[in-house]
Amino acid sequence: MPRTTRSNVAVAAAAAALTAATFAVAVPAATAAPAPGSTPAAATELLTDPFLQAPTETGVTVVWFTEFAGSQHAVLLGDGVADLEGKALAKAVHAKKGADVRSVRATTMQLSRTAEDSGSRIPDEVKPLPEDGIVDRAIWRHEAVVEGLEPGDEVPYRVVSLHGQQLVASAAFTLQPAPAEGQGTKILLTSDHQAMVNTPANLQLAAETIGDIDGVFVAGDLVNIPDRASEWFDDTRGSAFFPVLQGTGGRVSTGGVEYGGAAIIQNAPLFPAIGNHEVQGRRDGATSLNASFNNPVPVAVAEAAYAEVADEVNPTGDPEVKAAWIEDNSFSTRTYEEIFTLPESASGGETYYATTFGDVRLVSLYSTRIWRGTTAQADPAVRTANSRYQEGAQNLDDPFAQGYGEHIFEAIDASSDQYAWLADELASDAFQDAKYRVVILHEGPQGLGDNVMPQFADPQRIEETDASGDVVGVRYEYPATENELLYDLQPLLEDAGVDLVQNGHSHLWNRFVSDNDTTNWIETSNTGNSYGAYHPLSGRSRPVPPAPWDASNYWAQGNPGGLDPIVPTVDPYLAADGTPQPFVQSNDLAVFTVFDTATGEVTSYSANVTAGEAPKVIDVFTIGG
Repeated sequence: MPRTTRSNVAVAAAAAALTAATFAVAVPAATAAPAPGSTPAAATELLTDPFLQAPTETGVTVVWFTEFAGSQHAVLLGDGVADLEGKALAKAVHAKKGADVRSVRATTMQLSRTAEDSGSRIPDEVKPLPEDGIVDRAIWRHEAVVEGLEPGDEVPYRVVSLHGQQLVASAAFTLQPAPAEGQGTKILLTSDHQAMVNTPANLQLAAETIGDIDGVFVAGDLVNIPDRASEWFDDTRGSAFFPVLQGTGGRVSTGGVEYGGAAIIQNAPLFPAIGNHEVQGRRDGATSLNASFNNPVPVAVAEAAYAEVADEVNPTGDPEVKAAWIEDNSFSTRTYEEIFTLPESASGGETYYATTFGDVRLVSLYSTRIWRGTTAQADPAVRTANSRYQEGAQNLDDPFAQGYGEHIFEAIDASSDQYAWLADELASDAFQDAKYRVVILHEGPQGLGDNVMPQFADPQRIEETDASGDVVGVRYEYPATENELLYDLQPLLEDAGVDLVQNGHSHLWNRFVSDNDTTNWIETSNTGNSYGAYHPLSGRSRPVPPAPWDASNYWAQGNPGGLDPIVPTVDPYLAADGTPQPFVQSNDLAVFTVFDTATGEVTSYSANVTAGEAPKVIDVFTIGG
């Protein structure tokens, strides 16, 4: 069955057929004005098409979202499912074993932290006012585990949800279990979508060029503010996360052409990694989602603050109350974890994991930190801004007002739980016996981008004192010798024979090959929105903090990871003097990359979104034996 790009359709069954004997809900839902943060169409449409998660040898998980609790949520499978309407569709929801169409019931949960505020791009009639602050937005997630599938056998499916007396259904798509060993697949490598203007163009061009995509690896930064619901589901700019991966978006590119994205994840499972934009900062006391996002507090700081107020906020010593208070006053990946169904690791849950997808053993790591600005002022008395290098002088007496530099969210150094788990995984038979061994992570040790600085090290806090010994300033250093990704993680991956490491974060295309000629490093995060390359051929330089900071820790140009960048092997872009450039940094150029497991080839394409040119191959390399 061909894969469809049709949008959601609402199927209204005849009211007389919707009896209490057939449905749990027989009375029409009350009609009310939409609450702040909700959408006007919330009662009559699915919020997303279904998408695929966690494939196994014999099954796959189907997930979709609504803005109503509803009932009778189900996945319908079988030939002819696309043609079901009215009573036939309603009957299929209750199909018995042996029927032509199979019904698999879903479980439902409400997302716990999704919200909107006055900065959300949603219709004005439901947008909160600034004085409303952060307004919860009720969204329900439905998940059905479909079993009994055969590898390579694509089965038509659609999902249905009952709201009042209205049965709401998606269009029909296809699903299948994880690929069998030896089954060729095409995997899209992408990252840093962030509701950017050219992301829909990038994904639509990728799907048109590659054809059927069998899996998607996303190396973080799926959205901008993770607790802002509209960035996942229905941002009015037309570039929210799910719409652009489901072909239901619609945003005009910088070339003046509207693109809708592509229907990819309805038919192909999605495997993400956590980026800094999947981490919501301190929610307690925040009056906007943006302010909350930019104010993550290290867990140790929140724990110390909790100890001072525990008797007041948790007099019974309830461990769940304690955990919630610390989460609300530090940072959280809860929305990300609630949205996706991912494999779990014993020490990291869904935040880092490993799984097998056909011939690929995939490891997804939690490798990121808060991004902060570059302000660095030598005189502590004039500092007003928190940045990666300093604290504002006015904040020194308030632990929750400080930024703590670019602090790392989850340790990945050799003493960490994540590193220990990874070492075990890399030594496992599942990893070592795989034809292809792939790691995805948001921040990596190699790169020419802006965001490889400062070094990926715990900020070294330096308290500056006056003649009386009073603290008058705080600044941070990032010693190059303590870069966890370069000196702890990279040797571990290379020694284990990892074939490919995909990262994001700098909105750039560049790649490298390790000295052992085995491990390939690629950042393919320029969806048409680049933060630039910092290389002699680009003319760009990163800001370096002045004395008293140690300038030797900070690179104005080049790759602090030490490897030489690879010039694209097929059709590189040229510098003004005609020299081939080992990067793609232009906002006019959207880059996408596909990994073909049938051949081992990793192919990168580029398209000029301002000129309407067809994508061209710029680079090809091969991994695996």
